[in-house]
Amino acid sequence: MGATVMTPEERITALFDGLSRIEQIALLGRLEIAGGQLYRALATEEKNAKAREALLKAAEDEERNGNLLGLMSTAKGACEKCHTSLSVCTDGYSCSFQCTFCDRCAAELQLTCPNCGGVLETRRRLQDLKSST
Repeated sequence: MGATVMTPEERITALFDGLSRIEQIALLGRLEIAGGQLYRALATEEKNAKAREALLKAAEDEERNGNLLGLMSTAKGACEKCHTSLSVCTDGYSCSFQCTFCDRCAAELQLTCPNCGGVLETRRRLQDLKSST
């Protein structure tokens, strides 16, 4: 019996198996940044000006996406409103963009992020989801 040959897409997808959502976001962000670097490397060797411009634009897009995903996967250690220190990933509340608030400030905000309008969820719940995958 021969080994199953995976397509490049299947290999990349396999990198995400077993990771929590936040870990998947962080990994995808790193891959986007790496993709931007690859586009830039290809652009330096490209002789066609229009193609070079398109590659550089693609690099910017990848880097922007990677930075966004990095923001969405980086927990903060203090409340954005009152600056109370929080245990990273367990205390307080955060939205999808990791805007972070202590319990008291989150309650005052009625569990709605003032920055993006997203729902503030307990970071402890998010940590429980991470450990259950």
